Amino acid sequence: MTTLKTQRSPEQFTDELRGLEHVDWPSVWSGPPGYGQALDDWCTLMGWKAVPSERTLSIETVTGQHMALYPVIGGGWAPVASLSWTTWHLRADDPAENETVLERSAEMWTAYEAAARSVLGEPRFSGAWDDPAFPEPPSEGHWLMPRELRLENQSPYRLAIWPASGPEGRTTVLWVNLGLAPLAGEKRGALVKIDCYPPEAM
Repeated sequence: MTTLKTQRSPEQFTDELRGLEHVDWPSVWSGPPGYGQALDDWCTLMGWKAVPSERTLSIETVTGQHMALYPVIGGGWAPVASLSWTTWHLRADDPAENETVLERSAEMWTAYEAAARSVLGEPRFSGAWDDPAFPEPPSEGHWLMPRELRLENQSPYRLAIWPASGPEGRTTVLWVNLGLAPLAGEKRGALVKIDCYPPEAM
């Protein structure tokens, strides 16, 4: 049997996205202050609770979802490159289940993508890894995977992008991350993830 490690319902996912509508994104991208009361106050302004760790700042939202703020440069929390969380995660318990994992991930992504549309509207792009219109990274090191790697690994298996509505917003990406293509005998996993990036990251 496959193992479901994470699952938030599409309804919960909708609530999580709505909660981000009132976040001060310029302050997020500038990054949080260090430990202590200043960090607690900063998180409170966003409607979050801090869950500090060494490399990233994890936060808990009012919906109970844990999200991570990833810095541009390791060793500090500021500035912030992205805010990310996983809403669904399935792993195969046997290599024979790898195709089942792919099928289920496509089904769940469709449900989450519909939920996101109800909050964010029409995406700029929504499609599969082999879609001829799949967006290509504009530069080396961009968060979009190079075409060769995407085609080799079929990852992102699905992708939807909502660009920022202005300079003080965020680009929102919903995608199915498969990681590297499995070798013979390896088990596959799939994550439905959400990444929010500064507007200029597009």
